[in-house]
Amino acid sequence: MRKGVLWLLMVVGVACHGQEKTQVDLFCGADLSYSDTNFERLYNVMINVTPGVKWYMGHDWMLAGQLNYAAVNYGYAERNNYLRVGMVALSKEMTFAADQHVKFTGGLFSRERYGVDARWMMPINSWLLVQARAGLTNTWWMSTDETRFEGKKWTPNAIIGANVWIDPWATEFRVSGGRYINKDYGIEGEVYCHFKHCSVGLFAQYHELYYEPYARSNYRYSGGFRVVMMIPPYKKSEKKVRIRPASNFRLTYNAQSDGYSMKKYHTDPEENERDYQTKVLWGTGLYR
Repeated sequence: MRKGVLWLLMVVGVACHGQEKTQVDLFCGADLSYSDTNFERLYNVMINVTPGVKWYMGHDWMLAGQLNYAAVNYGYAERNNYLRVGMVALSKEMTFAADQHVKFTGGLFSRERYGVDARWMMPINSWLLVQARAGLTNTWWMSTDETRFEGKKWTPNAIIGANVWIDPWATEFRVSGGRYINKDYGIEGEVYCHFKHCSVGLFAQYHELYYEPYARSNYRYSGGFRVVMMIPPYKKSEKKVRIRPASNFRLTYNAQSDGYSMKKYHTDPEENERDYQTKVLWGTGLYR
């Protein structure tokens, strides 16, 4: 662990060398989780307060971190009641040949995963974009007196997909599929209607049956809706240090979800379905 911290500090030092323009964002949001899988109460409910920081170091390097604290917890694990690290990730974005956009990230991700992740996006034309993602992760978790990093269960995941943009209606169709972080396979179709500061979408998933000795899903398919509402200020400030709320409010409803299938981790504390994870000038990326 100590060697990993020293390596991260060395990489940050190299990335910052010679940089002139840097910027720091301090922000805070909230995260609501609920489920109706408990027979003792109608819902398990948890509300996390999620302060975070993003350090833009120049030349498309970024160091991001986030903390989690359960201000409300009914039914979830007690270790969520303490302040804990949610994410610490260092990323570098690059563009090749004007239309090849790549982002590499390493560190601690959401869903208690750590490892490395790579994203690739390429617009073919004004209405078609192809993308892919690959990662190699392991599990970690934090309690009141221990932080544990698993070392023997490295899991590769890979997802490939395509997006179609219908400009007159600001509507986007997406299809993607592959291997997810729980070693399961699936495919997902999505359609989003994008407004100026809000995106509303429907999705459908088809996946393997989830089976454990004491838990089993009877469904290979699930679906629901997602809403992403951007929160002001919408325009970027040139200040060295910016204090603001989290960039977006995100709501997901997934019917027939087994809580296991087709799960993905986030490498950015403010990751959402409206903002692309590279600075590609296509679709909603043109809204910047």
